[in-house]
Amino acid sequence: MGGSEEKQESPQEEVPRISSGTPYLDQILAGGWLRGGTYLVTGPPGTGKTTLANQFCFSVAERGDCALYVTLLAETHARMMLHLRSLAYFRPDFVGTRVFYLSGTTALKEKGPHGLLELLTRTVREKRIKVLVIDGFSLVREHANSVLDQREFLQGLSVLCGLTDCTALLLSTEMNKAVDVEYAMVDGILSLSAELLGLKAIRGLEVIKFRGSNNIPGRHTFLINERGVSIYPRWEAVYRKTPEVIPDSSVRLHFGVPNVDAMCQGGVVAYSSTLLLGSPGSGKTLLGLHFLAEGARNGEPGLYFGFAESGETLLRKTKSVGLDLAPDVERGLIRLEVRAPVETLPDAMVQELMDLVSQHPYRRVFIDGLEPFAKEAIDPERTTRFLSALLNALRDKHITTLITEQTNTLFGPDLHSPIKGAEAIFDNLIFLRFVELNGRLRRLLSILKMRDSDNDPFLREFVISHQGIQVQEAYAALEGMLTGLPTHRQHAAHETAFPAESPSPPRSAPTGPSKAKKAPALQRRSRKPGGRK
Repeated sequence: MGGSEEKQESPQEEVPRISSGTPYLDQILAGGWLRGGTYLVTGPPGTGKTTLANQFCFSVAERGDCALYVTLLAETHARMMLHLRSLAYFRPDFVGTRVFYLSGTTALKEKGPHGLLELLTRTVREKRIKVLVIDGFSLVREHANSVLDQREFLQGLSVLCGLTDCTALLLSTEMNKAVDVEYAMVDGILSLSAELLGLKAIRGLEVIKFRGSNNIPGRHTFLINERGVSIYPRWEAVYRKTPEVIPDSSVRLHFGVPNVDAMCQGGVVAYSSTLLLGSPGSGKTLLGLHFLAEGARNGEPGLYFGFAESGETLLRKTKSVGLDLAPDVERGLIRLEVRAPVETLPDAMVQELMDLVSQHPYRRVFIDGLEPFAKEAIDPERTTRFLSALLNALRDKHITTLITEQTNTLFGPDLHSPIKGAEAIFDNLIFLRFVELNGRLRRLLSILKMRDSDNDPFLREFVISHQGIQVQEAYAALEGMLTGLPTHRQHAAHETAFPAESPSPPRSAPTGPSKAKKAPALQRRSRKPGGRK
C-alpha cells in the first residue's frame, strides 16, 4: 500500500462545475463539466466536435477566464477562424487575449507524448488556462511507443488539470475503443454521431461515461446553426415524474360554442388534455381558436403553437367566421406562435414551447398539429412516452391543453390515427370528420371520450359559416355516420336524438342564426352545476 493516498472527498461535498457553454448540455451533465476533469469527445468527422469545443472556450472567455485550443495535424488556425466567424459566439477580440490557439504537432513529432505534455504544462501555467482542448487526440496514441507512454501522458495531464483547476476536452475521431487506455483513464466520454432518417440528417449526443455525476442517460439530439451547437435532451428523460396537479372536475373551461360546451357537460375539465382528431378542413383549428378566445374573454391568457398557417392568415380566417382575435392578440391575452413544419426536432420544439409557458402565465395552450412533434421522432416507439411527458409537464403548470391530429383518410370507413397509441394518452377525444349526405358534404362532431365527466353520446352536425360555428341536432335515424358512409336505419322514421324532448323527426340542420336555439336538451344541459351560464 505504499505511496501517498488520494484525498477522499466527503459525500456531502459538492464537486465544483464549469458550464459547457450550452445550457441543455449542462442539464444532461447534471450541471456541467467537473472542474479539473479530463473528458474524451469522440465522433466521426463533421459531427460537431470542433464547434462544440470552441463554443466551450469562448463561453469561458466571456466569463473572464482563458482557454487554450491545441491542434494536432488538424485544420490550420486561419481556416478554423474563417469557419468560426459565422457563429454568434465567436469574438475576434478574444483570440490571442483570452482564447489561445497553439499547434502541438512539432512537439509531438520530435519528443512524443512527453514532449507534448511539457508544452501543455508550460503554457497552461503561464497563461493561467482554465479550459484546455486537444484536437486530434488520436495522434497521441500513434506517436506513443507503448501503452505505458499513453498511460503516463494521461496521468500527467490529469495531474496538471487537477493542480491548475483546468478542464480538458480531448477530441478524437475514433470510436468503439472501449478497451483503449484513454477510455479507462478519462473522467468522462461524450459521443457525437450523425445519421440519416430518410433524407434528413439527425445529429445525436450520448454520455457514455461520466464519473461523479448522475447524468441523463441515452441519446439526445442537437443542431448546429448560426448560434453554434444547440443540444436538446430527450424530453421524456428530463420530465420523468408523476404530475402533481390533477384535473379538477369541479372547474370547466368553455369552448365558447354553446352546444359544444353542452356536449361536454359544461366544457372540458380544468388541467385536462384534449385531442381534436379529424380530417383536413373539418374545423379543428377553428374550434381550438374558439377555445383560446373564450379564455381571453375570461382573462385567461392562451398560447397558439402551430405549424400550418401564419398568424395573419389565422386572424383573417377567424374574422371571416365572426371571431375577431386581433384585439386579444394586441392585448397579449392570445399569443400566436407559428413554425414551419420542416426539418423539425421534437425535443427542440417542446423545449421552446416549455420556455414560452415558463415565461408567461398561460392557462390555455392550443398545439395545432401533433404530427410535427411526434412523427419527426427518430424512434417511433418513444412517441407515447414523449407525449405523456409533454402533457404532464403542461398540467403541472396548471395549463389546460388542446392538440389537433389529422386522420390519414378524408373519406371511407377505415380510420387510422397517424400516431399509434396517441389517442389513449389524452383525457378527452373529440372527433370531427366529413360525411356525404343527400349529395352534400357535411361536417360531423362527436365526443368519443371524456375522463372524469359525462358527455353527449350523439353525433351532431358541425356547421361553419360566416355567422360562426353552430352544432345542430343529431341524425338519430342514420347509422354508420362515423364511417363517413351513413345509411338509414330500418324502422327509424319516427326516432329522434331526444325522443322525450324533440318529438319531430330529424331533418337537415339549417345554418342560419335563427336556428341557433335547436337541441333544447343541450341548452338546458349547459346550465348544470359546474358549467357557466
